[in-house]
Amino acid sequence: MHPTALVSAARAGLLAANLLAATLLASPAAYAQATQQVTPTQQAPDRVAPAPIGPTPVEISAETRRAQEAAAAGRAVEALDALDEAAALVAEKMPLTIRRATFVAEEPQGYGVFNPRDSTSFAARQPLLVYAELAGQGWRQSGDIFRTDLVLDFELRRADGQSLVAQQAFNTIATASRRKNREFFLYVTYSFTGIEPGDYVVRTTVRDRVGNKQSSFDLAFSIRQ
Repeated sequence: MHPTALVSAARAGLLAANLLAATLLASPAAYAQATQQVTPTQQAPDRVAPAPIGPTPVEISAETRRAQEAAAAGRAVEALDALDEAAALVAEKMPLTIRRATFVAEEPQGYGVFNPRDSTSFAARQPLLVYAELAGQGWRQSGDIFRTDLVLDFELRRADGQSLVAQQAFNTIATASRRKNREFFLYVTYSFTGIEPGDYVVRTTVRDRVGNKQSSFDLAFSIRQ
C-alpha cells in the first residue's frame, strides 16, 4: 500500500503592531484553504530559482542615521519609521529564511502565539500541525497594497532518506497588506495514511514567486505502534 497524504489548512498569517490574528483569519486573501488527496507522482517544478548562497550586501546607513537623529530629538515615531525602512531593505535582500519551525499542539493564534507540542511521536492517522516563521519574503506593490505570492511543496521520507510521497504546489498562499509586515508565519496540517510505525521526516519547501527565492525545513517525527 502506497503512503498517501491529506494536506489541509495551509495558511499564512502576519501581525503588525497590535493587530489580532482574527483580523487575518476573517480575510480570504490572507490564507488559502485546500484539501486534496496526494499520491506519489512526479510533477514539473515551477520556474523559481534556488535561494541565493548567503545574504546580499545592503546599505542602510542613511536610514539608521535618520533614526538616530530622530530619536535624539525625541521624535520616536519618525525614528521607528526609519528603522522599519532599514529592516525592509535588509529583508528584501536576504535569502528566504525559516526562522523557526515546530510541531504545535493546536492551531496558532498569531505570530509567536503558539503552543509547541511536547513530543514528536504521533499515533497512526493523527494530524501533524506545523507552525513556521518566515523572513525575507518578497512583496509585490499594487497601488498602496503589498502582496505576497508563496507556493508550498512537501515530501515525506523515511529516516534513512527514502522518499515515500511528495507533492509540488500543494498550496498557494497570497496575503495583502498596506505594510511590508515582518511578523509572518505559516500553519500547515499534514495527515499521513498508509505508513507503518517508524521514524520519518517531512520536508516543507516554501517558494517565493515575488522574490524568486525559496527555502525548506525538515521536521522529524515518529509513528508509534
